[in-house]
Amino acid sequence: MTLTEQKTIRFAVGVMVTFMLAGCVSSEQFYEDVRLSRKTAYRQYKMRKDRERKSQPLVSGKLSLADSLRLTLANNKNLQRVLQERQVARGRRLGSYSAILPDVTATAGWQEIDEVGSITIPAFLPDSQPQEISMGDIHTYSADLTVSQPIFAGGSIPATINAARLFSLLTDETVRAAVQEVMYAAQSGYYDLLLSQHLAEIAADAVRSAKAGLDSVKQKRQGGVASDFDVLRAQVELSNFEAELIKNRNDIDIANANLIKIMGVSQESDFLLADQLEYVPSQVTMEEAVGAAYRNRPDLLGREFDIKYQTELLKIVRSRYWPMVSGYYTNLWSKPDPDNRMEIEWGHSWQAGFAATLPIFDGFAREGEIIQQKARVKQAQIDLIDAEETALFELTKAQLSIENAKRFVESQQLNMARAKEGLRLAEVSYREGTKTQVELIDAQVALTRARVNYYQAIHSHTMAKLALQKAMGTLATVETVVPEADGGDRESVALAGSSTRGQNEDSR
Repeated sequence: MTLTEQKTIRFAVGVMVTFMLAGCVSSEQFYEDVRLSRKTAYRQYKMRKDRERKSQPLVSGKLSLADSLRLTLANNKNLQRVLQERQVARGRRLGSYSAILPDVTATAGWQEIDEVGSITIPAFLPDSQPQEISMGDIHTYSADLTVSQPIFAGGSIPATINAARLFSLLTDETVRAAVQEVMYAAQSGYYDLLLSQHLAEIAADAVRSAKAGLDSVKQKRQGGVASDFDVLRAQVELSNFEAELIKNRNDIDIANANLIKIMGVSQESDFLLADQLEYVPSQVTMEEAVGAAYRNRPDLLGREFDIKYQTELLKIVRSRYWPMVSGYYTNLWSKPDPDNRMEIEWGHSWQAGFAATLPIFDGFAREGEIIQQKARVKQAQIDLIDAEETALFELTKAQLSIENAKRFVESQQLNMARAKEGLRLAEVSYREGTKTQVELIDAQVALTRARVNYYQAIHSHTMAKLALQKAMGTLATVETVVPEADGGDRESVALAGSSTRGQNEDSR
């Protein structure tokens, strides 16, 4: 191998290595690419969150239960998604009218061929010449209009329209069920926040009393009346109440965030609850509850519509055993004339008539579909029975919960009165020196526990009544109007006793 050949080979190898190294990426480069990708994803996340934040209403002021329901119906994202089912039903109902409307089709075309046929007419006279006549033209133009009108389809035409209407009604009940769910969630969230606030108030009162008690026992220890154990016991009790207060305030934050999420408003909203957690006895009897449920529950009404809907679908399947009859009319314009291909001019022809089709044998496909659809009708009937049994169970459970919560509230009302009197007597005896600090603390703890039990009992009773309303289907009646969420720019919603944030800033 000559020196020149060796140099050439080394040069070629060097070029190949250079290209190979240029195509390799180091680990650091991969990490850098991933970091840049993650930064881009985070920026996109922030932009998306900003858009969502700007589109959400900003609530301020006092928030009543009615306000929270109004905001929930207007802004809850789950409800907005379910509402799109109405558009699906609307499109399906609109499409069903094609079963009775004529089908109109227009077509146009142009065709060019390389050669057309011709015939030669021989010369019959001595002085004549044979004539060649073209059978058309190399350029062919055509346009036609066809109208087809269904006349009879074995009952499937009215069944198709009825099925679309029933599907729309079934969708309305699905939407109403979703409305009821979000209304139940909004009221539950509102009452949960009210309970958390009451429990925090009780804990705050207990902390204040514990601090006062600790100061008192410290003074008595300086006077030699109380021991170090009494001071330590008071400090422990104060720490316990402070821990409970911290927990209750955290519960408030969580309940507040949950209510905001349900209402679909901005997390920056700052409001105060206007309603109170009060005990209002239920006056609904079991018989009244069952009657209301049978009239209003969306699942029961929906099951009824589903049975009718599946029955109409069965009619459509059975219609395939009947002939399909339709009338038609066709008008054709073409060049050359469709009636005389030898005339290279525009002309037209038309035809009209009736057509009937009847499948004789389709491999048992029709019978198989009928069997399937009959089973679906039966399933819908079973679903209705199951929904009725579920409704009765939920009504019974709600009524039992109301009765149990009622007894709980009444017992805690009496217990709280006893605990207040017990604390008063303990304070008097403690000042007179006949009760110890530990006994006073026990009386304070008993009152705090009684107050907590009382508000928890009211909350349980309120939630049981809410569950009864849901079981009766009266949280969202048939006449419930669901506002459409506009999805526009962020708006400030001023509630009772306040103004919007922007208005406050302008006034300043």
